[in-house]
Amino acid sequence: MLFSVIYSFDCPRDVSVREYTPSQRHLWQMTEGDDQRDFGYLGGEWDKHKHRKYCAILTRKQFDRFITDQCLIAEDVETMGSIGAPGFGFGWAPAISFNGESSEVLQNAYVTPVPQVECVNGFSDRDWDRIRHAVLSIYGY
Repeated sequence: MLFSVIYSFDCPRDVSVREYTPSQRHLWQMTEGDDQRDFGYLGGEWDKHKHRKYCAILTRKQFDRFITDQCLIAEDVETMGSIGAPGFGFGWAPAISFNGESSEVLQNAYVTPVPQVECVNGFSDRDWDRIRHAVLSIYGY
């Protein structure tokens, strides 16, 4: 299984982005920087905060390391999916939301598991529900 990941984080101006940048940086493409920040309205330490967004397609081993390094947990919430998920072009793909538990940074990853099997008629809603349930049981609370 592969994992298509859109990962973003925002941190106060006095927190280093290195702590939250994926450790296997060569696997990731940065798609947004500080020019896309949008939490300045919070004021204080969030005025002129730092913003980053990265995208990658990861193997299971790479994904496990990323999730562990960033302390991300899968959330059992319905998402509207991802637009432009890596490997899916500019189309829509279903996604599972992963959030961080740090109080000093806002982190989120939208993850689309990509089964490496042929499916003659495409994947059904039932197939997606099974995959989603499996991911939540492994990476959720």
